[in-house]
Amino acid sequence: MIFGLDCADVESTASTSWSLAKANGPISFAIIRAAYGKTADVSFQTSWPAIKAVGITRGAYLFLRFPKEGSSPPPDPKTQAQAFVNTVGPLDHTDFPPVIDVEFPGNGRKDTGLTPTQALAWVRSAWRALASAYGVTPIIYTSARVWSEDLNNIAAGVLARSPLWLARYFYGANTTAVRDPVALGSGFQDPPVPPPWGDAGNWWIHQFQGDAIGLPGFARTVDMDRFNTTLQGAKGDRVKWIQRQLGIAQSGTFDAALTKRIIGFQAAKGLVADGIVGPKTFVALCWNQPRPQ
Repeated sequence: MIFGLDCADVESTASTSWSLAKANGPISFAIIRAAYGKTADVSFQTSWPAIKAVGITRGAYLFLRFPKEGSSPPPDPKTQAQAFVNTVGPLDHTDFPPVIDVEFPGNGRKDTGLTPTQALAWVRSAWRALASAYGVTPIIYTSARVWSEDLNNIAAGVLARSPLWLARYFYGANTTAVRDPVALGSGFQDPPVPPPWGDAGNWWIHQFQGDAIGLPGFARTVDMDRFNTTLQGAKGDRVKWIQRQLGIAQSGTFDAALTKRIIGFQAAKGLVADGIVGPKTFVALCWNQPRPQ
């Protein structure tokens, strides 16, 4: 079980110790908010290099703001995407691709005054802007509940190219951060996948606990995540994604031949050549693609 965290740095993180989080979490990856709409997070510029300095695989996300009836309209999606780019700057190919947070706080999409189709067009505009800026397919953070209740399970179109980071909580807020592989190892606790992404295994990151407390290195709450490690024996759309990123036939089966191919890919990228797709290999595969059109 490979654990990670995500957080929005809306206050100073002077008391945060990323080295403690890595060693005693133990945390292998972290995804932090870069911008809320077009507003940069207060401590992003402090946290971003600190995460890399201790050897945690890092990522940044854009909290995409939608219109809200009765409130001043937010910046258009392209402006929000540009604010992310301005805040984060260039991404290393050891970083997660840019992440777009797709959710509807409050009373859901109905507060936006948008139809599901219009809401997805809003997401797609930001998606294309970030894909163009970084030359990589963005990751999408969402949940099956959001896709069902707010978006009526409509087709995702180009967005279905994105790897998924899915929310599904199994622990209450303000409870101690869970890092027990046994407690999280059962399949019934896997997050449900929105229909446009295919089978139930087509997810990469699971946010399983929100507003957790007591994580070493943090005096405040964080969200807890786990990575969907993929290795020989796996089948389905997630494996097809790996094969697509490698430019080979998409059988959907992680067999001995694919293991050998992954080992060669890892060796060429200077990674541990074990044939297992963990966070670092996943990141390298994400960047192993032509510039989106």
